[in-house]
Amino acid sequence: MRSSKNKTNVKLKEDIAKCKESLKGQFIKLGGRNYGIYQAKEIDKFLKSAFDIVKIDSFGEFILSDDSVPLCVAAIGSYALGEMSVKSSIDLAIIYKNELGYNSKAIAQRYLQILKNVGLDIEAKLYEQDELSVICDDIELAVLFSHIRLVCGSKILYKNIKTHITQINKNKKDELIYYHLNKLEPMSCPHYLDCSPNLLNGSGGFMDYKRAFWLFSLFGGTLKSNALKYIDENELSEMNLAFDYISSLRSALQISGGGEILGREYLDSVTKIMQTKAKKGLSPQEILLSKCLWAMHTIYIYSRYLARRAFGVRISLGTARICRLSNGIYNIANTIYVPSCKKPKDFELVLKELSLLPDVELAFDISALIYIKRLEDSSSTKVYEGLKKILNRKHSKDILKLLLDSSKLLKIIKPMEFSSHLASLEGEYSLDESCIAVVGELESIEDKFVFSLYADLCANGKMLLKLVALMHKASINHTSSANIFRSYCAKLDLMQKTINMGMNLIKNQNQLIDLLSEPINESAMLSLVSSIKEKQALKLLYILSYARLKAKNSHPFSIAQNAKLRQIYDSALNAFDSDENLIDIISKRTKKIELLKKQKEFISLDKQIKDRILAIESNLLFLKYTQQQIIDIALKANDCSNINLELTSHSVKIITKSSWNMAMVLWELRNLDLAYMEIFELFDGKSYIRLDYNSKIENSQNQIIQALCSKDNPQCDKPVILSNEIGFDMNYSQNYAKLNINSKDQRGFMVYILSMLSKFQIKLANARIQTIKNRTRNVLLLHIEDKLKGKIDQFLKEIITE
Repeated sequence: MRSSKNKTNVKLKEDIAKCKESLKGQFIKLGGRNYGIYQAKEIDKFLKSAFDIVKIDSFGEFILSDDSVPLCVAAIGSYALGEMSVKSSIDLAIIYKNELGYNSKAIAQRYLQILKNVGLDIEAKLYEQDELSVICDDIELAVLFSHIRLVCGSKILYKNIKTHITQINKNKKDELIYYHLNKLEPMSCPHYLDCSPNLLNGSGGFMDYKRAFWLFSLFGGTLKSNALKYIDENELSEMNLAFDYISSLRSALQISGGGEILGREYLDSVTKIMQTKAKKGLSPQEILLSKCLWAMHTIYIYSRYLARRAFGVRISLGTARICRLSNGIYNIANTIYVPSCKKPKDFELVLKELSLLPDVELAFDISALIYIKRLEDSSSTKVYEGLKKILNRKHSKDILKLLLDSSKLLKIIKPMEFSSHLASLEGEYSLDESCIAVVGELESIEDKFVFSLYADLCANGKMLLKLVALMHKASINHTSSANIFRSYCAKLDLMQKTINMGMNLIKNQNQLIDLLSEPINESAMLSLVSSIKEKQALKLLYILSYARLKAKNSHPFSIAQNAKLRQIYDSALNAFDSDENLIDIISKRTKKIELLKKQKEFISLDKQIKDRILAIESNLLFLKYTQQQIIDIALKANDCSNINLELTSHSVKIITKSSWNMAMVLWELRNLDLAYMEIFELFDGKSYIRLDYNSKIENSQNQIIQALCSKDNPQCDKPVILSNEIGFDMNYSQNYAKLNINSKDQRGFMVYILSMLSKFQIKLANARIQTIKNRTRNVLLLHIEDKLKGKIDQFLKEIITE
């Protein structure tokens, strides 16, 4: 007999283990739908099997029917409702009645032990029927017992228990209502949703829906029958769909090894289990997070609205008289309430009313949100006038958030539809909410200097910044977002100059922020100003960048970052005073780099090589050569340990360390007619040199390499160079001085110049020498050093012919 019972126990344990292993496959098979019901039914089977085992254990061949045993097993909590996730606790109440002919408590304890032995993860407690009054003293326990379902055991005992618990809930009705309402506070527009949400207890999570369910169940009837008194079929359907999605997502997350928080580390696995596909240029992870945030937002607003409507807002008659506005809404301590009896108006008129609210920070009760949400959309151009009036307020953020939460902002600013509930995988707010957060930071600037810049702006300038903040994420890339901005702004009747400025800001929106992680140098600043082009654009971009960094919720804006952002702004402002020619060169370099980054060959390179290429300071290299040529030169330089020399009939190309002796190379080739010469610094102390001759080169590679490595100084005649043929700019750039020589071509000319630079220990960084019609045109960039000014004066004095 004992052997037979042991086999039964082992079989049950094996069945439970198989069920656990098949959870993922079953979830995928069901597509996540009704998964909680499936799981509850499976658990019911195991509990009933265990009950049969305990009856055999207790009564042997005198086994009784379930109703003849003074014991019942009741599901409570989410298990009772079939709303479990994979890791939800199996909440059980094992209730027995002390009768003289039974050892009921021992049977209940034995049953509990069997459940643990076979591997069921249960949260179970034993209760004697008369001990159930303990529920009266524990509100959490009362909530758990608010729904109870018989799994197995005595139906007679369960019926008595059910009657008893119903009476307890009736007696605690007011306390339970207060408990659930308190958990749903604040009943106002939702704060920004977390992009790593808690699916159980977060704003709009599983428990928010359940609280609305529990509140209505206290009055009898179903959630549907009660809810339809306050919301329509479509709204209820939307709420239920959102709840179903969150329920499925919880199980998918827990199958992936997570708990209740949808962290980034689980996204790949969860999207596969939920069978989420990429769409419209968005990854499966982005699609899943977006749908999750939509669901939580939907649950948040309807659960609170149902609670608000069912239990009302208590406003005293005196308060109502004082706080009622002329349009029939209430402003109580700067929180706006809309009574349920208020009739809908034209949306453009409501926008006007919103713009006329006190220009202070406001809060909007959930009743105001639903009222706005239910208004008919309007195609009238007056809505754009209403939007402009709202943006021109000192405090517009709260009204914009109300319009966003009601989906009306997406109707007024259609380009924002792209960012609706679209989560940032970096952990920020959703993109649409982050746009509102930026507007909020613009309206509450803490930094005194940034505030002074913002305060100096005209009303149009401030409105433009808010518009850019709202629309800077209108597409996947900045250029597309800028074009969308231009198209939309035609509806707002803005001046073309204002629209162009907005496009400039959107195209360059990340320029200052990206520089926070980079060293501040002249090249970066010149690249920045060449992109922005206007000082006013730099000022606006600085204010906008400050607000965007302040609005981040996952990485708080530090004092050090703020200081560096100011340093970048000041440096860029100074860079606007640089040589216009240099700014133009940097602009062309920037465009070339953008093209380079798109090259397949560049994309396939190691990050280290990419960084080295982009860090090459020689602008002329980027201007003169194609993207492929730049990659080829960089790869050769990277592989070059000493000297790389290519010799053709009319050209010499050299990559070598900066200790090269180019004067001797030119001396070695002095009998040839030099047509063109260039020298570019690369990286790791290496330079690229190119010599082009009009005549054929007879010298060998070895002769050129020997000259390059020579320690000798060539002996050559001094050419005639007149003072008016030389131009020198000590302030050409932060790192370089510029020397121009436009003189008559003379044999040995560059041999002499390079020898003299070596004599005065003046370091040559870049050079371009070209001979056209017997005149040599030389552009030499010299490294700025502490003593360069004194050296150059002596150098010029010696090379100029008296």
